[in-house]
Amino acid sequence: MELPGHTELSLPTLTFTEAMSRSGKWNKDSALSEQDLQNPRIINILAILRDADALPSTWTKGKCKWMETVARKHRVHWRSICRWQAKYKEKGIAGLRHTKAYQDKPRTWTPKAVDFWISLCGKREHRRINRKDLYALLAVEAKRRGWQIGGYNSANWWFAKKWNPAMEALQRGGMRALDNILPPILRDYSDLAPFQILVGDQHRFDFWVLDEETGEIFRPEGYLWQDLRSRTIYGAAVDKKYDAWLIGLALRVGIACYGAFGSIYTDNGKPELSKFLNGILANLHGLGMEWQKTDELITDLPDVDAEDLVPCCILPGSHRKAIVKNAKAKMIEGTFYRIEQIMSSVMLLPGQTKKLSDDIHWQGIDHQEAQKLAKKGKLLTSREFALALYRACDYYNNKKPHRGVLTEWAWKPKPGAATPRSCLQACYNDGWRPRMISPEAADLIFLARDTRIVNKGMISLGNEFYVHDVLIELHKKRVDIRYNPLTLDEVHIFRKGKYLCTALPVERSSMVDMDLASRKIAEKRERRQRFAAEFKKISSLAPDFRQYSTVPEAERVAALIGTERKQRARENKELTRQITPEELDRGVQMLEGFNRILAKKAPAAPPRPTFWMSDVDRHQWCILASVDGTITDEDRAWLQHYEAEMTPESRARWEFEREYFSQEAG
Repeated sequence: MELPGHTELSLPTLTFTEAMSRSGKWNKDSALSEQDLQNPRIINILAILRDADALPSTWTKGKCKWMETVARKHRVHWRSICRWQAKYKEKGIAGLRHTKAYQDKPRTWTPKAVDFWISLCGKREHRRINRKDLYALLAVEAKRRGWQIGGYNSANWWFAKKWNPAMEALQRGGMRALDNILPPILRDYSDLAPFQILVGDQHRFDFWVLDEETGEIFRPEGYLWQDLRSRTIYGAAVDKKYDAWLIGLALRVGIACYGAFGSIYTDNGKPELSKFLNGILANLHGLGMEWQKTDELITDLPDVDAEDLVPCCILPGSHRKAIVKNAKAKMIEGTFYRIEQIMSSVMLLPGQTKKLSDDIHWQGIDHQEAQKLAKKGKLLTSREFALALYRACDYYNNKKPHRGVLTEWAWKPKPGAATPRSCLQACYNDGWRPRMISPEAADLIFLARDTRIVNKGMISLGNEFYVHDVLIELHKKRVDIRYNPLTLDEVHIFRKGKYLCTALPVERSSMVDMDLASRKIAEKRERRQRFAAEFKKISSLAPDFRQYSTVPEAERVAALIGTERKQRARENKELTRQITPEELDRGVQMLEGFNRILAKKAPAAPPRPTFWMSDVDRHQWCILASVDGTITDEDRAWLQHYEAEMTPESRARWEFEREYFSQEAG
């Protein structure tokens, strides 16, 4: 006889194939924890289920009676055993867990009060307000609306349960902060060709160097370009401070070594946005080279290796810049650290700076050591440091094993260690070829550019004048120039995109070297004669078509004499004419005005200033004060000493002025 609602149960049996297909498929319902396996309640239920399914072969009263026997043995109801068997069949051991009926629903709190509390704490405008003050606002609102709430600790528990780091980032930092904690897009670079995408960044090196020209101690700044496929350092340049020219110089070095690149990925800095860099890319495109636009991805995760991050994906277009405050998105950040490690540990260069992350005592030792090296003249010069940087880049490319290159090694057999150079060699053996540019084309593309106005056959650049005969014909015309700002040894002149000439620094003459002065004068005379001869040759081709006078020379001279005689007669008539009464009155008034000006008294000395701007001001005041009698003994002594050092002419002039003021005052 079967029990009401009871069905025949038996343990399911699975084949090995079914068991393997079902193993390892974890989900929210079937997931287990170690606490579940150690839970006494679950252990007891599993023992009951084993007894229920272990039907003896000698049992003749049926499965239902056996179920009742097992239930009486373990002091449970047989319906509970049936319910546990159903849950075990559906979810396994996870189905035997005891779940609270109100696990996600508050029992004391009003649900609307919980939502209001989460919203109150989660508002961006409230991110600086103390949590206890927000709870006081909640209590007031709950009393007004008739909500039931718990204590402050309960409120914090509910907020921690409902809140998460993603919402915290969105509240505190906006979408940028939220993007930075979301999972990044990871990929490898094995599907790229060498130098298809370059990543570039500037870096201030942790070394002190000496400027051999000025004697200044400074920390150099450099710009590096790195290939994403092979991790090869494509180009590098270093100077006191990085700018657009330094970025272009680093690219110029890379093109000379490895050929043209495809696309670039940079920060959103001012030099990276310059017209100079954009002009370089435009010229490369004009040479028939395709280069593409790069799009950024937020990957600012300190716990993720930069080698596994993808900074950009290729899209049709042009150069694209990185997101601001996202410096860790580029693998080149780690490359800078390794370059400095090579310079310190392999090349054994001195002059390291202190690191702010170190202990304060360590910082003091590093700083003192750098000062001692500077005083002894043992610091590297800027030229020596630039050479050391290029040697470190060569060591990085050719000798240092690179884990990222080895991970993406796509050829067989796979070596035990791989360098960027070996990756480039493997790509070359696989059919890749660099695209080279002629040195003249590279110079034309990467030279700095500007505009100037020609003045008297010269242009001015960097406190220097550059001359060429072609510039003489372009006086006051605007021309385009291209030059190397590091050397300034020559300037290439263009006009309307066409090359005209190469101007050289002007050779200055001398007041002592007469041979040089004579040669410069002879050159200018020869140039003047050449232009004069050319002008005469050109102007003599056409006749003079102007209509000149046909009056004989004698008549023209007589006419001039007659004109002069008439002019003298007019002047004599003006001097001998009788003066009118009105003119006489105006003359008398003018003379009376002059007499009033001459009769005016000398100005009195102003109050003595507390300080003097110059000795001349004090001397003028002393002159006036000596006339009106207000001068002190100290000022009179100073006046005598000051006038004693004057020249005789100056002293006579001031004696005349003192006598004049004295007569006017009398």
